[in-house]
Amino acid sequence: MPIRNLHLEYKFWIVELNFYKEMLHIFQSHLENVVRENPENKRIRPLIEHFQNQFLLQREKIDELKHDLNISEKQLASFTREMAVIGYEFERLDNHSSIRDRFLTFRKIFNELKEEFHRFEGEQL
Repeated sequence: MPIRNLHLEYKFWIVELNFYKEMLHIFQSHLENVVRENPENKRIRPLIEHFQNQFLLQREKIDELKHDLNISEKQLASFTREMAVIGYEFERLDNHSSIRDRFLTFRKIFNELKEEFHRFEGEQL
């Protein structure tokens, strides 16, 4: 993959991760509304804890991915400067496929959590 495409992919992933983090803030706010509207409902307490834990876990995963993407972006920039001297345009980066796999896995898990939370929230209305 051309280096400029790797850079764009990293930038796109960072934007997407920021979007997911904002969604988590919205989900947390909705969860707080469910708690306020159902203060005596002991049946949903384990579900509320489940979602609180999942939201926290997903925030941590976002932070880890963003950190690793920033490191990879710096490595890419360094590599690009080095390759400009010798004239290479294409090169495989060892960690790109690993980060891509992690990102795609995160996206899948996040979307499953989103669907699960929407079902839960809909049941509480």
